Amino acid sequence: MREYARYEGTWQDLDKRNHASNALGWLLLGIGIGAAVALLLAPSTGRELRRALASGYRRTVDGVSRGTQQLRQRGSNLISFTRRRSS
Repeated sequence: MREYARYEGTWQDLDKRNHASNALGWLLLGIGIGAAVALLLAPSTGRELRRALASGYRRTVDGVSRGTQQLRQRGSNLISFTRRRSS
């Protein structure tokens, strides 16, 4: 009986993880279907839609680039500050 009791919680944990992954899968499927329907019903032409998507993509990439540059600058400032303090 002791051996069985050791493994009892394991099956329950596995069932909970399986349920969570199923829920996440359904959520992603719903998001995908919703995005496809939104694109099909969009009031703009394909060319306009592609242009808007490309513009949004470029803005996002530029924002990430600026954020990374700022993070690098802060890191180098912290390193130089630490070096000055330890000298």
